[in-house]
Amino acid sequence: MKVNVRAYSLFSEIIRDGVVEINDYSTVKDLIEVLLGGLEYRGITPIVFVNKEKAGLDRALRDGDEVILAPPFSGG
Repeated sequence: MKVNVRAYSLFSEIIRDGVVEINDYSTVKDLIEVLLGGLEYRGITPIVFVNKEKAGLDRALRDGDEVILAPPFSGG
């Protein structure tokens, strides 16, 4: 199956925006491990949105989903 991936901030250093082909029945966790080689990059775990909704690691992905990876937001 194919999902469209967009990465922001430090995740864009190693992930190119575009279509990624992954195994059927993959979860957000599976995708992150494929893209980052683990669940973190530089000690930071991404916040994930699937089709503009915040998603957990166990969220099942479907063909054509849009996945956004971003660092945790902070500020004040």
